[in-house]
Parts: sequence; structure tokens; C-alpha cells
Amino acid sequence: MDASRLLAVMVKTPRPVIGITPDINDTAEPETEYVLRRNYADAVYRAGGIPLILPYAADVDGYLESVDGVLISGGMFDIDPGLYHQKARKAYATKPPRTAFEKALIESALERQMPVLGICNGMQLLAVCLGGQLIQDIASELEDALEHKPNQAATTAHHEISIVGQSRNLVDLGARPYRVNSVHHQAVLPSEAYRTIAVAEDSVIEAIESSAGGFAMGVQWHPEYGVSPIDDMVLNGFIAAAKGYSSRRNKGS
Repeated sequence: MDASRLLAVMVKTPRPVIGITPDINDTAEPETEYVLRRNYADAVYRAGGIPLILPYAADVDGYLESVDGVLISGGMFDIDPGLYHQKARKAYATKPPRTAFEKALIESALERQMPVLGICNGMQLLAVCLGGQLIQDIASELEDALEHKPNQAATTAHHEISIVGQSRNLVDLGARPYRVNSVHHQAVLPSEAYRTIAVAEDSVIEAIESSAGGFAMGVQWHPEYGVSPIDDMVLNGFIAAAKGYSSRRNKGS
């Protein structure tokens, strides 16, 4: 969709605007690049939202005045253990500028009770912002763990998850298992700050929901690929929450 059509849709339809965080390629020469897989934006649009990519900025409140929900995308890097009060047990690949921006964005969105969806690394950062901690490396810290970082592409479902908690936002989950496409080596630890909604067969947490209310959810897999029935539930639930937020905000203005 070109820019003129996108702007026309934003003006003429009640679709909620969803801010999506990109990754950063800071090794590109001679210029740094923002990077985001197309399927994130396509999935948001199919679910009924208007995707808006958010370049890193110090003034996140300026962004949040213009969007109705925030999607924290995934990435192949680690959250600094210092952010969740642990010491690093090995060398990690971190991206401080991206993490600082996303952390500020999440925290401000939570204060506004704006819907937040964290995907993969985004779920882990959401958990940290809510007060949780992480397993720094599944393979070295958990015995009999599944392979959560397989060589298969994310277009394939890698393992099964079980629904172990009731979600106030995804009411149609039921108790059935789902196969999902998780690709990660860190994981979220249990916390009173959020409910555990789904776990893998080795008990690694695969979905969380804030205990404080509203739509603040994280999923460890990648629903933007659409490889599992649960993917549409997650994205549709997120967009529905963003529509509700937009409606409440417009009535209050």
C-alpha cells in the first residue's frame, strides 16, 4: 500500500493505528538502517489495524498521542540482565538504543492503559517492564529443555504449547494445545506481575498477560507468520483492544 492510500484509509476508516517497533542494523555501512519484516505490518493490516513504524526517539509520548496500540517486535538479540537485576552469566548480544526506546515506549503505554503486544523478544522486555525476570539461556540453565531455537524457518510450527491460564483478552482459547513457531534462547520467569497463559512441553512460558488489567500481552512465538489458529486470536484480540482504546480516547477528547 502506497503512502497516499495509507493516509486516506487512516482518515476515512475507524481502523486503529498500531505503532510497530523496528530492529536496527547498526553494522550497515555507511548508514544505519531500520529493519522490519513486512509480515508484521501485513498481519496488523489484515487484522484491522493501520501499521505505523516507529523510528527510535526520545519523546515516546509524542508517538503515543498518535497511536492506539503498540506492537513490540521480535529480534535476535538479548535483554541486558542488568535491567532485571541479574548479573550476566555469559557474553550476550544486546542492542541498548533499541531496548531503551522500547522500554520507554512500553512503560508509557502501560501508564496510559494503551494496548501493548510483545512478540518474542518483545514479550521478554514486556515481562521485565512489568517487574519480571528472565532465564538468560534456556539450553544452559534448564535440564531436558526443548530446542527453542531450531534451524527451521519461522514459517513452520516448531513445538506444542498448552493453555494453562485464563486470559481476559483471548476468551476463545479454550484448553486445546496449539503448535507454534517459537525461536528464542531466553525465556520469561514466573512473576506475580503477570499471568502465565501458555507454556511449552518443558514448562517454558510461552504467553503472558499483565495482572494489572487491560491488554498487555506477550507471546514467545511469531503470530505474524500465521502458522497456527492461535495467531489470529492474538492479533484480532490486540486490534479489538486498540479499537476500544481509540473509541474511549475519542469520547474523552
